[in-house]
Amino acid sequence: PCCGHVEKSNRSKKIHLFTCKNCGYKSNDDRIGAMNLYRMGIDYLADSQVPDTVVTE
Repeated sequence: PCCGHVEKSNRSKKIHLFTCKNCGYKSNDDRIGAMNLYRMGIDYLADSQVPDTVVTE
């Protein structure tokens, strides 16, 4: 979340640890997921646009 780098290997599912391969930021992986969803929600409200990861019908 510090640098925005996204890569599946950043996350260790066994110990629930997120470690960014780009900037070295470390935290609980569920916390990082919640922060990402929060940021997407704020961006959605600010831009009044549907994020790329949301499928619309």
